[in-house]
Amino acid sequence: MSHDNDSSDRSLERLNEVKAFIEVSKRSSEKIDEMQDAERNFGKLNELVFEDAFELTGHGRFNHLVLLTCGLIMLNVSMESVGMSYVITAAECELGLTSEHKGLINAAAFIGIISTSFLWGYLGDRCGRRAVMLPAMVLSAAFSVASSFSTNVWMLLILRFFTGCLVSASSATVYAYLGEMHTSSRRASAIAWGSVFISFSFMILPGLAWLIIPYKWEFSIFGFIMVPWRVFIWSWCAPGLIAALALLWLPESPRYLLATRGPDEALPVLAKMYAFNKGNKGLNFPVERIITGNTEITKSGFVGALKNITLLFRPPLLKCVLISHTLMFAVFMLSSGLYVWVPDILNSILQSSGEETTICHIIHQKFEVARNVSLSTESCHTEVAVRVFPISMGMGGVFAVTYLAIGVFIGRIGRKTLYSSIMIVCGFATVGAAFVPQGGAATALLILALCSGCAASILAAIAVDVFPTCLRAMAMCVMYMVGRTGAAVGSNLLGATLDMHCQLAFSVFGVFSAGSTVLIIFWPKPESIREEMEQKGLSY
Repeated sequence: MSHDNDSSDRSLERLNEVKAFIEVSKRSSEKIDEMQDAERNFGKLNELVFEDAFELTGHGRFNHLVLLTCGLIMLNVSMESVGMSYVITAAECELGLTSEHKGLINAAAFIGIISTSFLWGYLGDRCGRRAVMLPAMVLSAAFSVASSFSTNVWMLLILRFFTGCLVSASSATVYAYLGEMHTSSRRASAIAWGSVFISFSFMILPGLAWLIIPYKWEFSIFGFIMVPWRVFIWSWCAPGLIAALALLWLPESPRYLLATRGPDEALPVLAKMYAFNKGNKGLNFPVERIITGNTEITKSGFVGALKNITLLFRPPLLKCVLISHTLMFAVFMLSSGLYVWVPDILNSILQSSGEETTICHIIHQKFEVARNVSLSTESCHTEVAVRVFPISMGMGGVFAVTYLAIGVFIGRIGRKTLYSSIMIVCGFATVGAAFVPQGGAATALLILALCSGCAASILAAIAVDVFPTCLRAMAMCVMYMVGRTGAAVGSNLLGATLDMHCQLAFSVFGVFSAGSTVLIIFWPKPESIREEMEQKGLSY
C-alpha cells in the first residue's frame, strides 16, 4: 500500500513538473512572438513611404526658418517689382520722364519676369529650387544697385528689365519650394503665412521712401552725384541678400530630390529636418530607407523637359492651367497694374485744391498742367507730397491684416470661397473709386481694391496641389508669368487711359476682376487629378 502511495506521489510530482515546463514554454513562446512582432514593427519603422517619413520630421524650428526665408524672398520680389512706383515722381525732372516713360519703367521689371519665366521654370525643375533661387537673388541685387546709377530713362529701363529677369527666378519657384518643405496638410497655410511678407513690402517701401526721398542732400561716389531717390533703390535689396544667406544653409527640397535623384538623396534632408525640429542635432532619424511606390517620369535635357511640359496642356491638367492662369492674370492686372500708379495718384489727390471732385478729374487736371509746362519755357519742378508715405504705410497695414486673416481662415472657410469673396469685393471697390466725389473715400476704395493682390496667395495654394513634383516649378512659373503679363498690361493700359478715359478704365478693371471669379466654380477636385496623374507614374 505504501508502495502505491509512493508511486502516486512521484507521478503527481512528475505531472506538476510537466505542467510547469509547459507554462514556461508558453511564456517563452509568447516572448518570442512579442520579440518577432517588435522586430517586424521596427523593420516597418525603418522602411516607410515618403509621406509617412516626412510626417515623422515634425513641424518646428526648421519649418519656421523655411517660412521666414521664403517670406523674405517674397518680400524681395515684391519690393523689386513695385519699388520704382515711388521713384518715378522723384526722378521725373532729373530723367525727363513723361507719363509713357513712367508706365514703361513701372512695367520693366514685370516684362523681365514675364520673358524669363519659362526658362526659370525649366531650370527649377531641372536643377532644383534652391539652386536656381540662390544665385539669382544675389545677381538681381547687383543689377538693382546698378540701376541706381542710371543717367537717362533708357539706361534705367534696361537695367530694371534685367533685374526683373533675375527676380523671376524666385517669384514663382519660392511657392514650389515653400510648399514642398511642408506636409500636405500644412501646405496651404504655409503659403498663406509666407505671403504675409508681401504685405510688409507695402509698409517698408513707403517707410523707407519717407525717410529718404523728401530730403535734398547729395553726395558723390567716384564722381557720380547720388541723390535720395538713387539711394532709396539700394535700400530695398537687403531682404533678398539676407534670404540668400539663409539659403546657403537650407537644403534642397526633399520632394524634388525624391522625384529627380531618388530616395537616397532625399533621406539626409529629412534627417536634417528631424534633428533641427527636435532640437538635437545628434538625434538619429528613425527611418533608414524610403519606399517608393511609383516611378517619377523625368526626361533629361531640354527636349525631354518640353515633352514633360506638354502634360500641362493635356487633360486632366489643361483645365487647371486655363482656370488658374486666367484668374492670376486678373489678380495681377488689378492689384499690381493699379498699385504702381497709386503713389502718383495719391500725390495728385493730396496736391489738389481739396474741392469735392473725383480722382479722375484730379488726374486729368494734372495731365493738363504737365502739357502746359512742356509747352512753356519753365523749368521742371517736382514736389513729392510727404503725406503719400503714411497713407501708403497704412495701406500696407491693411494688406497685412488681410493676409493674416487669410492665414487664419483659409482652412475654415475654404480656399475657393475665400478667393471669390475677396475678388468680388475688390472689383466693386475699383469701380467705386473712380466715381466717388471725395478724395478720402476714393483713397479708401483704392486701398480696398488693391487688397485683391492678397488673393494671389490663395490661388497659389489652390493650384500647387494639383501639379506633380516634376512639373510644379514650371506650372507655378508659367502661372506667375501670365500674372505678371496682367500687371504689365494693367500698368500700361492705365498709363494710356488715365488722362482721357479714366472712369472707363477703372470700370473695365473692376468688372473683369469680379467677373473672372465665375471660373473657380469649374475647378476640379484635386484628389481626382492626383489619382489620374499618379496612374501615369508621376508623384506628388
